[in-house]
Amino acid sequence: MQILDTYLTKAIANNDTRIPWGSLKYLIGEVMYGGQAIDNFDRRVLRTYMNEYMGDFIFDTFQPFYFHHSPDVSYYIPTTQVDAQQQGLPMKEMCLGISR
Repeated sequence: MQILDTYLTKAIANNDTRIPWGSLKYLIGEVMYGGQAIDNFDRRVLRTYMNEYMGDFIFDTFQPFYFHHSPDVSYYIPTTQVDAQQQGLPMKEMCLGISR
């Protein structure tokens, strides 16, 4: 997490107004979790998650972004009351279909 914090702090200090999705995907996918991907299939799954959940599309107002959407559950980025919504999310990876 420290490397990600350092990178984002420098981006803010340099008044970088764009979100560097490519760099963030690399830092999270390769630097932070890359060592846990033991084969090409694991890396492919990791890249798929990065592409599915990280990009400017999550801010699209015409088509809401859902982390998970089913008749029983909807995990989405709310437009208001973000803190209250975040507190309601589970603390487990089950919302992404991952179980440890």
